[in-house]
Amino acid sequence: MTELLLGGAEVRLNPDGEPAAIRRDGRWLNVIETALVWRVETDWWRVPVRRDYFRCLLAGGECVEVFRNLTNGSWHWARRYD
Repeated sequence: MTELLLGGAEVRLNPDGEPAAIRRDGRWLNVIETALVWRVETDWWRVPVRRDYFRCLLAGGECVEVFRNLTNGSWHWARRYD
């Protein structure tokens, strides 16, 4: 089961530019593993969408997805997995 998440995310990056820690519920949780990375580029004929998505396993066992908006560099929540 998944839960859609909304809003901006606070993300610390490793030297490769991937998430190393994500702030969740007021505390920083280390990313234990990045399980999946993919890029979405669509709607080039209207308002372009360019995002890199990261599915991350956090310390404590939670699995979340965040994405980086490649247009402005901002980070956002996508979903949480049970």
